[in-house]
Amino acid sequence: MSAIESLQIGQIYTHDFICKTFGGDAKSGTYLPQSQQTILCGCFTTMMNPDAPECVLVGNGPRIMAKAEKLAAQGGSIPVFLKLDTNQWEYKGRYELMLFSKNLPDFEAKAIVADRNDVAAALFFRPTGA
Repeated sequence: MSAIESLQIGQIYTHDFICKTFGGDAKSGTYLPQSQQTILCGCFTTMMNPDAPECVLVGNGPRIMAKAEKLAAQGGSIPVFLKLDTNQWEYKGRYELMLFSKNLPDFEAKAIVADRNDVAAALFFRPTGA
């Protein structure tokens, strides 16, 4: 069984474990680590995304937006981790992207709650049950 297959929902993992398990550019601290053209997993903070993992607010930076667009084009589900504390990431399970929206009414209220003025889009997920 691979390390990815052995992930347990609710289990806490270190950032180093996530980097070693998924590879790609996870070490750069990105919220959507990727290898070549594939998004590998999601690493989200509830400080920036109070409704994560169901809703992830996408900042207006070009690399941040490009990652969200890449995930939208890729489709499917990804393993998702939420940051609890320094070097403590809780595995939440696999989540499927349902909607990538740049339509302000879809996420404006969530951006206000998060006290963020950089939000240009949102990713809406649902758990896959896997």
